[in-house]
This record gives sequence, C-alpha cells and structure tokens, in this order.
Amino acid sequence: MYEFIIVALKYALLISVILVILLPFYVQSRIYYPSKQHFLVNLDYEDVFIRTNDGIKINAWYIPPGKKNITVLFCHGNGGNLTFYEEKISLLKEKGYGVLAIDYRGYGKSEGKPHENGLYTDLRSAVRYLKEKKETYEDEIVLWGLSLGGAVVAQIASESDDFRGVILQSTFTSIQDMASNVLHKAYLGINSEYRNYPSHKAVKMLPTFQKFDTINKIKHINSPLLIAHSIPDNIVPAFMSRELAAIKKDAGLFISEHGGHNEHGWFYPTLFKFLNSLEKKHSKKAD
Repeated sequence: MYEFIIVALKYALLISVILVILLPFYVQSRIYYPSKQHFLVNLDYEDVFIRTNDGIKINAWYIPPGKKNITVLFCHGNGGNLTFYEEKISLLKEKGYGVLAIDYRGYGKSEGKPHENGLYTDLRSAVRYLKEKKETYEDEIVLWGLSLGGAVVAQIASESDDFRGVILQSTFTSIQDMASNVLHKAYLGINSEYRNYPSHKAVKMLPTFQKFDTINKIKHINSPLLIAHSIPDNIVPAFMSRELAAIKKDAGLFISEHGGHNEHGWFYPTLFKFLNSLEKKHSKKAD
C-alpha cells in the first residue's frame, strides 16, 4: 500500500511538471489563427499601412466618417484577417460612421508575429495614426473589440478616459479562464459548474506566456462601455461577459438568446443603438 502511494505521488508530480512546462506552449498555440488568404471584397476603402511604435508595419482599412461624427476603430477576433470581416465594416460605412479596421501583426498583409504586447502596440499605433494622419482624436473614436479583439481593446481603453465609447463583443475574462474552459468542457466533458472544481483553480495557478487579463482591466475603463454576448456561443461562454459586467456595474450589458460566436446579426441593432446614443450625448455636450 505504501509503495502504491509513492508511485501515485510520483505520477501526480510528473503530470504536474508536464502541465507546468507544456501548458504555456499549448495555450500559445491555441490563441492566434492568422490567415494570409485574402477574399475579394466589395468595399471602397483606403488601404493603409501603419508603422507601429516598435517598428512593425501593420495593414489597416480606413473609411472617413460620413454623416456621423464617430470613427470606429475595429479589432477583430483571433482568426482570419480583415477580408473575413467585410460585413461589419460595410454596415458601419452604410450608417455613416468612419472606420479604421486593423490587421494585427502576422495577420493578412501585416508584418511580424502576433503576441500579447505586440497586439497592444498595434492598437496604440492605430490610435496614434488617427490622431496624426486623420486629425481624429479619442473623443471621436469608439473602440470595438470582437472576442480576442475585446481583450486588446480593454487594455488600451484602460489607458485613457477620453474615448467616445468602448465595445466588448463576445470577450473572455482571461486566457487562463479560457484554458480552463477548454480543458474542462472540450477534453474532460464537464459541462457543469467546473469553476468550483479544484482543477479550475489549479489551471489558473499555472503560468502562461499570454494573459489578456480583461477582468482586471475592465474596472479601469471609464469611457461609456457596452458588453455583449450570445448565449449559444460555443467558443467563449456568455457567463464571462456577465462576470465582466458584474465588475463594471455602470456598463451596458446585452445578452442575446440567439446567435453564435462567428455570426453577428444578433448584435447589430444593439451596436447601432449604442453608437447613436454616444452621438446624441456628444451633441448635447457640444451645445
């Protein structure tokens, strides 16, 4: 019996060591899915390249504002490139909003390789580009982040109180929470409240190269904030958006009964209602 316990402890220690060593690499491999494949788009835009603060050249699409006085700076999810998101950009243009949509480093025609601090630098550089090249300042900019893009937006929005608004769509609380979600649901088949399991706490204690710790940044966002998620989302669970909203109690929260992670029609009416409210508030302040 004593020998069995010793052997079991050794196996447990070995598994723990393997997890500590391999988990950061596993998580890193699951975060970014950039694509260099470009689809044809039916959209009139200015194709621009922005030199980031660390010397990387990233690609972006720019559309000047029409009848609206807001430019939406759009950060997409972890997969594809700008040509995968034509619908969103087209809708913003049709409604009269300006758009600057960026491809992170390593995505589409952008140089470099994606990593957490690099993506933050990309968005900071895009804000600087709008200010220096388009004379568009924070009080005219709405940051919109989808999924991973929401985590990127949360960082930059927490650094300035001057943005007209901030939108986090289908965004996770942290990479560690996402790693635990994937481990318990996809690999262990646990669909119950796994966050009460000791294994969830153990996963959160393990080191990761990428953190994207949205839940600890959201309390520092002081611009008007909208958080949105769909319950059928099978990639990022909707409870993560509820947890973000619970911390930032003055944020608007929209939870849809319909729609998935990669379909967005459920969100558009709420999106444009929010943007319209930001425009009206700004007009009242100007008066």
